[in-house]
Amino acid sequence: MMKKAGLLVFSLFVIMLVIPVNAGSQVLSDNSGDGNAPWHISGESSVVINGFDLNSLGVQRPAVIDKVSISVNTPVPGSPVTVVVYQDANGGSPVDAMLAGSQQVDITSAGTFTVTLTSPITITQPVVWVGFSLPVGFTFNADTSGTSVLTYWAWTTGGTFDLSKLSTAQVLGPSDGTGPVNINLNGKARITAEITGANSSGTPTAGTQTPNGGDVNLGVMAPYSACGNVSYDTGDIASSLLSAIAVSCTQVPIWQNPPVPVGYTFKGTLYDIIAFKEHGNVEKDFPIAITHCITPDANDIGNAVIGSAYGQPRAWHILTTVRFGNVVCAEVRHGGNLAYFTH
Repeated sequence: MMKKAGLLVFSLFVIMLVIPVNAGSQVLSDNSGDGNAPWHISGESSVVINGFDLNSLGVQRPAVIDKVSISVNTPVPGSPVTVVVYQDANGGSPVDAMLAGSQQVDITSAGTFTVTLTSPITITQPVVWVGFSLPVGFTFNADTSGTSVLTYWAWTTGGTFDLSKLSTAQVLGPSDGTGPVNINLNGKARITAEITGANSSGTPTAGTQTPNGGDVNLGVMAPYSACGNVSYDTGDIASSLLSAIAVSCTQVPIWQNPPVPVGYTFKGTLYDIIAFKEHGNVEKDFPIAITHCITPDANDIGNAVIGSAYGQPRAWHILTTVRFGNVVCAEVRHGGNLAYFTH
């Protein structure tokens, strides 16, 4: 049968750091480039999973996974797809990994498909494998950069196997061109997950700011032409969303400002973020979070936090905010107003 058309990178900006998504959440991603290649499931249903070493990523356990995403090229509507999450005590091959949880879904359209798990999955082991059992005819996208040792395939020729035990698969191995899989992705499957680690070290929560002392490449952040103090992550748009949406920013009159949250002071300028899909349709809720950074006044940098206002009527939501030098950054999930506050 043919299934055709790792490197461990933990990325949020599609740069090299661990940063909260929601309060305490982090994105698990092995992807590191912008190139994409489609890979087709043929012959029989197959499991495709990516591996993540939680110790190297600083994720404390017990941890909880609540969202899993895959970049879809061609779906097979009506054919069951199963999200699978395995945990592994010793790393290496996932042949002895244990199923931590699963959920069946129906994927009906191309693009980034995100599953919000009905029952979040608790992880207690240091290595986690996250992916999907995909039906025949399904095509997903792979990142065409780096090595392929952390994307594994599993299938049984002419049949199925017990998803709770990867050891029951007739074929199980990495997609680096070696046997028994004999598939070389020349990169990694575009499968990601959101995980929340144990809060023993004071994980930041919404409404607080955390300084980041590491070296960070903000070169992927592009300023909006009409909002010079605001920038967005071009990697989120080009790599994670495959340029399926385009974002823009305008400055709007202060009288449009929704009521300021109690305990916070509105500062700076009121911005409006709009995302457009194909044919100019407005995307109110982004398929994934898009990192945005704001440059506050120098006097505010120590306690500036970013707010996002959305809904009908619009209401402010103060976001978990991380400071990098003279900018503050947060994960934005909705179109609407954007601004920074002090507290």
